[in-house]
Amino acid sequence: MAFRFSHEGELHIARAVIAIFALLVAAAHLAYTIPISSSTGFSSPVTHASNSINSTTTHTGPPPGGFNSFNMLGFWFDVEVIAYTIMAVVFLLGLRTWYIPSQLFNIFNIALYFGLFPSHFNIMLVLSTTNLIVLGWLGVLVIGLLLLKYDPGSELDKLLVTGKKR
Repeated sequence: MAFRFSHEGELHIARAVIAIFALLVAAAHLAYTIPISSSTGFSSPVTHASNSINSTTTHTGPPPGGFNSFNMLGFWFDVEVIAYTIMAVVFLLGLRTWYIPSQLFNIFNIALYFGLFPSHFNIMLVLSTTNLIVLGWLGVLVIGLLLLKYDPGSELDKLLVTGKKR
């Protein structure tokens, strides 16, 4: 029995669900990019649960090297927030032309994470931002592959690709 979208409504629901997963990834990354400010204007400690049950990471004060230094990890998290927000829009609008680049970026993130942190695969042991990110990546991957196979794309995508309505 093959998986098929029998109605246009089901296709729209699948696009909405993948957009929710992409926005979940973006929102979970925001937890690492937005410092919590106190009334004095300085950053207060932000604690994120890691994949270990008894371990937390606390970030306090300015980044190493001062406020003017380049924070590569923070920059990457900002890129992730932007990329997954754009990915949500791509799938919501049915822009099939951009499904493959979106999936490649998502697969790159999954491979990078499990390549760099293979011991962090304790998904579902604790609820943490990292587990939400991994859950979002997997949701985007599975539903994205289904949409890549069965979604013909929207009329907007056809108009953007050909420059004229078919």
